[in-house]
Amino acid sequence: AAGTARRIPQDHSQATLAPMLSRELSPIDWSHSARAIDCQVRGLQPWPCATAELAGTSFKIYRTTPGAPCTQAPGTILSAGKQGIEVACGDGMSLFVTELQAQGGKRMSAAAYLLGHPISL
Repeated sequence: AAGTARRIPQDHSQATLAPMLSRELSPIDWSHSARAIDCQVRGLQPWPCATAELAGTSFKIYRTTPGAPCTQAPGTILSAGKQGIEVACGDGMSLFVTELQAQGGKRMSAAAYLLGHPISL
């Protein structure tokens, strides 16, 4: 507020350009780390949105939260309940899908989706 902050000019030789977003960035690769997938989901909001196929159904994924350590293969659905759909990731951690949209459906919480569309493990 006093204007006393030290100003440091940007080093233009270190600048990089971000690529344009496209639908090719949307599919989630569960072999990546849980943190990388969470960043992908947040980074592709509101368009083109991260996508995944879970239990044979295609979804747009809008929100995820970190899970717990696991030993299952990446992409394996570990649980499906009130917390969301827990999926194994490539770094030995899991990730909860907490908000999604089924193809042709409305955006909703994963728990609400599971009330009408139970997933058998």
